Amino acid sequence: MYQRDSWPDFLKYWLHFAVLIWIELPYYTIRTGKYGWTQAILGGLCIWLGSIVLLAKYVNLCATIWVFCIPHVIAMSAMAFGNWAQHIFVNPKDRHNNYALTYNCIDTPVNQTTFNDGYHIIHHLNARLHWMEIPQYFYDNKEKFEKSGSLTFRGVHFLDVGIMVMSKNLRGLAEHYVHLGPKETAPTVDQVVEKLQGWLKPVPADELGKKAK
Repeated sequence: MYQRDSWPDFLKYWLHFAVLIWIELPYYTIRTGKYGWTQAILGGLCIWLGSIVLLAKYVNLCATIWVFCIPHVIAMSAMAFGNWAQHIFVNPKDRHNNYALTYNCIDTPVNQTTFNDGYHIIHHLNARLHWMEIPQYFYDNKEKFEKSGSLTFRGVHFLDVGIMVMSKNLRGLAEHYVHLGPKETAPTVDQVVEKLQGWLKPVPADELGKKAK
């Protein structure tokens, strides 16, 4: 659906994430029969929009824009790019596999302030695993990560990865790639770049409607 090193495609994603979510999310809850969620979402939206209108009309328009509207846009944009960067590498041939729809970031100071969120494959595998146990889980399951063909980077975090990809610096990112198998089977930088390029391609249209097995 998205070429994930393309700014036009990111802007389309941002539109869905920050704006159309207020239409698409309620529609999803109605389509799936989650009507309690529908009420909560629409109720929250009405309270938010109603508060903005009242504050702008009866308090101060300029203050409302600067205190509520602009921070909202900035926060949603930051979260959109963060989520985009977290899942920027997806194997289009195996998109439902948790080992193939995100990657791990290790040995980065950011993990110390984000409850080890850099181990994002593990987050997808077991979101209930305590953050202090995640590095040990990664170490104990290195062979599984290696055999699954998953991606691991050292010394960078999601924002770094996102910026490198969007600035077409895949070779620079490949220098941070961690090979978890034997040294003699380690890929070259060119091979890593080729793999990364393949995982940036859109999921084929005929695959989008298929559910996980």
